[in-house]
Amino acid sequence: MGDRLQRSRFVSWFRRGDAVYAWHDLYGFLLEMSLDLKAFVDAFAPPATPQQAAQRCGLASPMTTLAQFAQTFAAHRILVAPATDERAAVLDGYPIRGPWIVVHHVEPDRAVAYVSRGFGPEPWAQPRAEELAGADLTLWRNLDGERSARELAELVAVQTPMDRTTARRHVLATLARWTHPDHQLARLLLRPHSALRTLPAYATSTMPYAPFDQPADAAATPQGGARDLTDYHSFSIADAELQFEELETTMSHLFADPHPALRHRTWAAALVDAAVARGWLRPGHATSVEVGGGTGRFAEGWVRALRDRHPHLEPDAACTVIELSPVLHAAQARRLTPWGPRFRSTLGHAEALALPDASVDLLVCNEVIADLRLGLIDPELLAGDADALADVRRYGLDLAGAANPVAIQVGAARLIEQLARVLRPGGVAVLTEFGAERQTPIESTHLDHAEWSVHFGHLIQVARCLGLGAHLEPVAALVGLDGAVPVLATTRTQFRNLRALLAAHGIALPKRAMTPPEFRARCRDRIDVAAIEGLHWTPAGERVMGLRPPEFLALVVTRPDPAADSTSRAGVLP
Repeated sequence: MGDRLQRSRFVSWFRRGDAVYAWHDLYGFLLEMSLDLKAFVDAFAPPATPQQAAQRCGLASPMTTLAQFAQTFAAHRILVAPATDERAAVLDGYPIRGPWIVVHHVEPDRAVAYVSRGFGPEPWAQPRAEELAGADLTLWRNLDGERSARELAELVAVQTPMDRTTARRHVLATLARWTHPDHQLARLLLRPHSALRTLPAYATSTMPYAPFDQPADAAATPQGGARDLTDYHSFSIADAELQFEELETTMSHLFADPHPALRHRTWAAALVDAAVARGWLRPGHATSVEVGGGTGRFAEGWVRALRDRHPHLEPDAACTVIELSPVLHAAQARRLTPWGPRFRSTLGHAEALALPDASVDLLVCNEVIADLRLGLIDPELLAGDADALADVRRYGLDLAGAANPVAIQVGAARLIEQLARVLRPGGVAVLTEFGAERQTPIESTHLDHAEWSVHFGHLIQVARCLGLGAHLEPVAALVGLDGAVPVLATTRTQFRNLRALLAAHGIALPKRAMTPPEFRARCRDRIDVAAIEGLHWTPAGERVMGLRPPEFLALVVTRPDPAADSTSRAGVLP
C-alpha cells in the first residue's frame, strides 16, 4: 500500500448513463467503472499511494479493496509509476489490427481506412477517411500481433528509406494515432497473439460512447429503481428511417426484403405463413395486431403476404398497429393507408392496449418487450421498484441466483395482462426478443438507449398465472430461417464505415441481411469487392449484422378456448 502511482497522461474518458469508460490511448485498453472509481483514478494526480488517493476523493473502501483497484488500474496502465516514459514502453507491446475495421486497398501502394467512433449525429461520431501510404501502409500490412512495436520499427527502417531513429519515432507516433479512441485501427497486446489462448476483450470490441464531459444519456440510466423509455420513444425518435437504418438493428428490419434465407420471403411473409400453417390465422379469425411497428415495413409486408399468399383470408383480414412513437406512427400510417381502412396504425401503449375485450385473433410484438418498463430490486432485501416487487409476489417470480440488483420486466408483465383481456378464446400472441428462459436480464450497452435481455421464464410464469398457455420457440425455427446462407456480419460502427466507403463510390448500402451476391451486385464495376479489407460473411444462423439469431426467442402465448376440440389446436398447445 506504500507504492506511489500516478495517473497516466494517455487516458480518455467516456460515459453512458452512470457507467464510466476509461480508454488507454496508447494501448486500446477499455475499462468500465463507476463515477467514484473515476474520482479515485483522478486522485492519483499528483502521485499518491492508494490510501492517499482514497482520502483525496473521499472513497470509503477497505484497504485491501483499494489495493485491488489500484492493481487493476496499474495492469491496464491507467496508473503508472512516477516518471514512467509511457510512449517508450509501447515499443514492448505487440500491435494488432483493431476489430471490425474497413480498409479500401485502392492501389498496391495506397489504401484508405474508414474510421469512426459511434453512430449518432454528433460530429465526433461521423465516419472519415484516413490515408494509408508509404511507411504507414508498410506498418499496417505487418500488424499481426506477433511482432513487437520495436521489431516493427526495425522492419519499417528496412522496407522504407527511413533510418532506424526516424522509423522508431514514426512507428510510435503512428501507433499512438491508430490506438486512439477516435481511430481504433489498432490495439496493443502485452504478449504475442500466439502466446494467448484467446484475445482479451478490449482487442475484440469497439468503444462508441460519448465523451465524459457531455451530458449523461438519461435514457440509458435507470432512475429511482426503474427504467422507463416512454419519454424516449415519445419524444426522442425524430426520423423513422434513421432510427432503424442507423440507431437500432432488428431482425425484422434486416429481413424486410425478400431473402434467400427465408425462401425469398420477407420476415413478415415468413411469419404470416407460420401463422396460417398453425391455424393462428384462418377464415373468420384473421384479426391481427402488431404492438410497436417500427417503420411500418413489417405491417405492410404482413398485409401484402395475406393478400398475395393467402387470399382466402383477405375478406376477414384486419390489422392494427399500436405505436407509442408519433414519428413511427406517422411512417406506419403512410405505408398502411393505401391498403384501406381495415389496415391502420394508432397511437397507444403496450401496457394499456386500447382494444376491445376478446377482439384479437393474433397479436405480434417484434423485438419490443426489451424496451418496455423495467424495475430494479434488491433480491435479498426485497427492496426497490414497487411495481417490480408487486410482480414478484403476485406471480411468484423466482429470484434464485439473481444478481443484485435484478431487473424485473414490469412493462412486459403488463402487456401479458393485456393479452389475457384482448385475445379471443383460441387467440395467440407471439412476442419475439433476445434473451433466455432462465437468465436474469442483462443490459445491452451498444444502443443510444437502454435495453435489457428478457427473462422469458418470468414472463411464462406471469402468463400461466393468468390462465394463459405459454411456451418458447426459437425465432429462427418459427420463421424457417435457413441458417446456412452467408450474410454480412458487422458491428454498428463498422457498418457505418462500410456505408461511408461505398457512398464515396456512389453506392447505397441499406441495413439489410446482405448476401455476398447482393453485395457484389451493388458494387458492380464501381469498386472491387476483393479490395475491401474487413468484410465478414457468416452463416445467417450464427450472426446477421450485429445480431445473433440463436439469442432470439418467441414467447407464444395462447388463450384457451374451452369450446374448441383440443386436437384441432395441436399446433399451439401451451
